[in-house]
Order: sequence, then C-alpha cells, then structure tokens
Amino acid sequence: MKLLFVVQGEGRGHQTQAISLWQQLQETEHEVVACLVGKANEDDFSAYLGAELTCPVHYFQSPNLVYNAEGKGLSLSKTFTKNVSDIPKYWGSLNKMQGWIREYKPDLILNFYDLLCGFYQMRFAATAPPMLCIGHQYLLLHNQFEFPEGRWFDRMLINMNSRLTAFGAKKLMALSFSPVMESKRVISVPPLIRKEVLNHETGKYPYYLAYMTSPDLLVQLKEWHKDHQHIEIHCFIQINQDQEVVQYHKNLFVHKLNSAKFLKLMAHARGLITTAGFESVCEAIYFGKPVMMVPVPNHYEQACNAKDAENFGAGIAQKHFNLDEFMVYVEHHEEQSSRKFRDWLSAGKSRLLSEIERFDRSKTAEILS
Repeated sequence: MKLLFVVQGEGRGHQTQAISLWQQLQETEHEVVACLVGKANEDDFSAYLGAELTCPVHYFQSPNLVYNAEGKGLSLSKTFTKNVSDIPKYWGSLNKMQGWIREYKPDLILNFYDLLCGFYQMRFAATAPPMLCIGHQYLLLHNQFEFPEGRWFDRMLINMNSRLTAFGAKKLMALSFSPVMESKRVISVPPLIRKEVLNHETGKYPYYLAYMTSPDLLVQLKEWHKDHQHIEIHCFIQINQDQEVVQYHKNLFVHKLNSAKFLKLMAHARGLITTAGFESVCEAIYFGKPVMMVPVPNHYEQACNAKDAENFGAGIAQKHFNLDEFMVYVEHHEEQSSRKFRDWLSAGKSRLLSEIERFDRSKTAEILS
C-alpha cells in the first residue's frame, strides 16, 4: 500500500514521530511515497527528518503558534491575527498539496496533526484519499482524559483544533503513556519512539539536560543557575548563535539543536528539564530519567501534557524554571513508570501497524467484492 505522511512542522515532536513510524514501516511491504511538512522552510530538525526518510520531502506554509517576547508564553491574539493574515498562503498550500497527492497517488494519508491536512479533506472531499490521524493531542478527545482544572475556553480551542486536523479521518490514533480503553474513533496506541532511543545505552552522570522551545525562556533558567553554578546543565534551544555551544557562566552550556547530541546527553543525564513537549518526556521516561516540566505560559496543550505525565509518575510539573523542588525530587524518583512505559511499548507496538493493515485488508475486500 502507498502511504503519504503529512507532518506538522512546529517543534520536533511530530517530526520525530514520523521518523519512528517510517522506521517501523521499513519492516513491512508498505511504501511511504512522500512526506509533506507543514513548515515554510527547512530548519535544523526538519533537515534531520529529510535525511532519515529516503522518500521525497516537500514543505508548505501551514498555521503555527505565535509567542510573546521575553518568555511570556503563547499569544492567542497574535496567533489568530497572524494566521488569518496568512490565509492566502494557506490556500496556496492546499493547491500544492493537491498537486503532490495527484503526483504520488497514495492509498492512505497518515496525518501527524497538521491542520491544513484536515482542511484538505474538507476542500477536496470527493477526491481526497482516506486518512488516519496520529498524535498525543487526540487523547484529549477521550472521555477519560484528566484535564487541568478550569480553563474551559482553552480546552474547547485545542479540541476544536484537533477535530479540524482530523476532519473526515477514519480513526484517531492517540499516543498515550499507558493503555486507554477505545472510545468512538479514538484508539490508544503507544508513543512512537525512534530506534536510536530504543537501542541507546544509558548511564547517570552528574549533569542535567534542558530543552526549551524558545530562547526567551532561558532567562528564567539563567537566573536560577546564577546562584547554583555547581550544578552542570546542558540546554538545547533553537537559537541564533555562531558556535555549536556557548557557555553562559560556569556549568551552564547552551547548544544548537542537534538530535543525535541531544539524545546522547539525555541518555546519560540525571534528569530532564523541559517545556512539557510530549516527545521529549516520552524519551526521558524510556531512559528512566526524572522530568521537570514547565509548560510554556498560556500553552494549554503543554499544561495537559505536564498533568498527564505527572499523573503517570514521570516527574513534576512547575510554573517556572526554579529547580529547587526538582533537585529534591530527583533523589527519590522511582523508575516504576519507566518499566510500565516499556511494557506498554512492547505489548502495543503492533497496534498502529495493525490499523494500517486493517485498512489495507478492507480496501482489498472492496476491490474483490
């Protein structure tokens, strides 16, 4: 069967998931004919995606989030204004997608949470190939998901966005830390973890790893570390700096994004400090590393991720990059969550592939009937 990936290009999470599924599909007879990335231009991490996938990779302008300066978090008003002003570009992206889909003729689209892919299904409903959607965000549509208290408007917005990405989808494959009972179209599947993670040796060295989505958030960590310079921290951010590594002061190092280097440092760190992105938290759990999660201000999805991971036993959620409480937590963190996580990965590994195979069998039966 011919498969087409459509991947939300913001951050590293969905791109990493696409790489992991690509690796699993190499052991099957299915072919990924192309990957469409919802990002205007290639960056450091999407270049890594292109290097990993041996199929053609194309980029298109897709809606994205806009943040306030100085670490003040996600701006809903700026996000709305920016994306409304870019509607003509998105219309052009839909036409590009139509051209690529006509060229590659996929039997099935696998959508890694890209919004325009859902709009494609609306606009070209008569000719659009069937679609399966993959992402942790679809778990928020499950009736058993435990949300942070309050913020009903944010909850409505993220679930509306998820439903739009999945317009017309056959099923929603919700990546989850542990099994969840099937509900309507939502099917719980294990996180997609790359082979590089699964095969990596681990250790425990006296340093911490940090990952942030915005350089503005580094200000908080620098302020805390100024009085704790005996603690070694290596921080990865998408940042404009000439050198690969910049030392801000004793034992605080800021690295350019580099997937292999980040993974190596995580495998041997004492713990991970992150802005509550799903993928990094999953990798840390697999390695048995305690996690401190600081959701980006006003970023409701990350607040949900942090609560979900804390409930699972992955670590603690905090509002600021003050590591005092985390330093205490690390000494008592139990690795039971890591063992449960690995068991779920092992037991549920074939669930997503089974859904793809199920579609293939139903398609064959339709042809033969």
